[in-house]
Amino acid sequence: IETQEKHQVTSRQLANVRAQINSKDRDRKIGNLAAKELASFPPSTIAYKSVGKMFLQQDLSEMIAGINKRSEDAASEIKALARANEKLERDIKDLERGL
Repeated sequence: IETQEKHQVTSRQLANVRAQINSKDRDRKIGNLAAKELASFPPSTIAYKSVGKMFLQQDLSEMIAGINKRSEDAASEIKALARANEKLERDIKDLERGL
């Protein structure tokens, strides 16, 4: 019974990690597309960043750099989550062998 509980808990954790990986991957892809689209504009273009209910004027290069930074952060988080995913899959296989 204890092994079954561990299996259920590990399965839930695995599902959560996979959902986080999908979410971060989607964020990374959206960031890459946005940076690519913004890079096509001339550097003199006036850009605005949404902050709550306001829009603040921001230099286009700073905006692109911020988007690229968030995309890179998401990519590094995906790598960490992938390692956690592999560990949880190994744990599940070990638990299934124990059943």
